[in-house]
Parts: sequence; C-alpha cells; structure tokens
Amino acid sequence: MNQKHKTISSEQKWIPDGFHFLGPEESKNRRILLQTFSELFEREGYSEINLPSFDYSNSFRIHMDHDVESLLVSKDWDGNEISPGVDLTLQVVKGMAARSHWEENQNVFYFARKIRDHKKRNASRREILQIGVESLGKSDSKQIISQIKILNELWKSSAPKISFTIVFGHSSFFRSVLKILGWNEEQTKVLRQLLYTKNVPELVSLAARENTSESHTKMIQLLLRPIPVSEMPKFQESLRTILDPKEWEILKEDLESIITFFDEWGKVQVGIASIWDPSLVRDLSYYTGFMFQGYVEGDPEPVFAGGVYNELYKSFTGISKDACGFALHLDSIEEIVNKVK
Repeated sequence: MNQKHKTISSEQKWIPDGFHFLGPEESKNRRILLQTFSELFEREGYSEINLPSFDYSNSFRIHMDHDVESLLVSKDWDGNEISPGVDLTLQVVKGMAARSHWEENQNVFYFARKIRDHKKRNASRREILQIGVESLGKSDSKQIISQIKILNELWKSSAPKISFTIVFGHSSFFRSVLKILGWNEEQTKVLRQLLYTKNVPELVSLAARENTSESHTKMIQLLLRPIPVSEMPKFQESLRTILDPKEWEILKEDLESIITFFDEWGKVQVGIASIWDPSLVRDLSYYTGFMFQGYVEGDPEPVFAGGVYNELYKSFTGISKDACGFALHLDSIEEIVNKVK
C-alpha cells in the first residue's frame, strides 16, 4: 500500500502544467465579470453565439500562415482530421455563413475556450477563455473605432488600474511593401519574422544578401520604427521621398486610407495610448486591412488583437461581406490583475 502510494505521488509530480482548475471563488468572480461583459455587448446591439469545442482541421489550415503547428490533431470515425479550436474568428465566420443565420443579427459576441500550444509561446496556459466580438457586413473606420471603444469599456471593467497601448498595423500596406520588394515566399517569411522581432542586424544582412537596392533598404528600415499616429504624415512623406514614382503609387492609396482613419481616430479616442507600427504582421492570412494589438507594460505578448477581414466570409460562401472584430484572453488579463494586487 505504501509502495503504491509512493508510486502515485511520484507520477503526479510529472503531470505537466497548462490546464487550470478554477475554484469556487475564482469561478464566482469570473461569472460576475462575464455577466458584466454580456450586458455591455447587448447594450451595443450584439447577440451571443456559441462555438463548438472542435472543428475540422481544414477550417484552420486554409487560413493560417504559420500557426499550423498549433493544431492538436485527431480523427473522427470517418477518418476526417479534427482539432480543438485554435482560431475562433474562423469558426464564427464559418458558422454565421450558414444559410440559417443570414437573416439574424450579424453583430455577435462569444465566450469560448481556445487551445494554444505551439513552440513560439512559453506561456504555461494551454487552454484560455477568449472573449470575442465580430461584425459581419461592416468594416469601415466608424465600425472599427466603435469596437475599440467597446473593448476599452471591457478593459475598464476587468483591469481598471492598468493602462494599455494599442498598436496599429495594416495588412494591405504590408502586402504592397512586399510587392515593391518582389521577394519570394521564403524571403518574405524571413522578413516577417525579423520585422516582428525588430532584429536590425539580421535585416541589414538579409538585405545585403538579396542585393537589395539602397532605396528599398531605407524603406525596410523605416518599417522598423513604431511612431505616434500624429506623425503619420511625416512617415508618408519619408516614403514618398525614398521611392521612385511608380513604387510610390503602389503604397499611396493604402497610406492615404490609413491617415484618413487616424484623423477620425484622433477625434473620438478616449485617452487610449496608440502608435502606428508598419511592421505589425499577423500569422493569419485572412486579414485584409487594419490590424491592431494591445500591450501592457512588462508583457511582450499582446493582451488583445483584432482587425479587418473582408474576404473571409466569401471564402466560405462565395458571397462578399466585409467584416471586422477583436478578441481578448481573459486568463491573461486575470494574471495581470493578480500581479498588481
């Protein structure tokens, strides 16, 4: 009996961390917070939806650039590959694209668990509670800003003593930069990683190896510096000066729409620190316009993220419908709040 007990105790020590149990008090506090969130969403005209825990793996694979290694794959009885949800926006749009939901409210919110387990992250949590908002049919500046204002209210409810900075990027602008460079897929993959990590020495070395022109090297260097949104006109002029007229025309339309957005943002924002980071790129291929991420001091991982994905709905239905949304991880916020206490 004692030997058996010792064996069990020894085995228990080797059970890895990652899936967290919430006790009675933690569960109560979370329930109260989620009720507050639900009431806010409903006041803003959003309806709740529920997502499945698993989905067919191809739902994720066709829209994910570098997160495929995060799929924890199994198979159903028919041999179809299935995985726990790793990208809930994909599941929302796929579900709402079903004909039975076409006439229902297209502004939706959800609380759903997400599995996060890939080598880029060293966080201990593998299962997290994600809170998301999606608008199908709208993705203009007013809609994006209205969602960020909702997000700000959520943050005030959950972490009132902690401030965040919102970082903006633009998927179409980044694709235009790649078009000017003319690099292949492998070169682009390396560039994305080096820009994301702000690895200047390696970027300079990469540009030299690819015989990059002086003007293109200067353009890459400009992408490395996050700037206040108020300095966007200066950033635009710097690029116009560096590039030749034909190359400038490729970037011009995206930059003008970005500056127009920031003009509107400056009129309505409510004390939210914000910067423009032209090197902000996401691992998901479905973003088509503005993207944003939120950061708090001392944490390298974003605490929320969102953006525009105008072609995602069409990929499931063949019908064009603009869309935008955001998501935040409640577990991460709770950990931040606990550190402050």
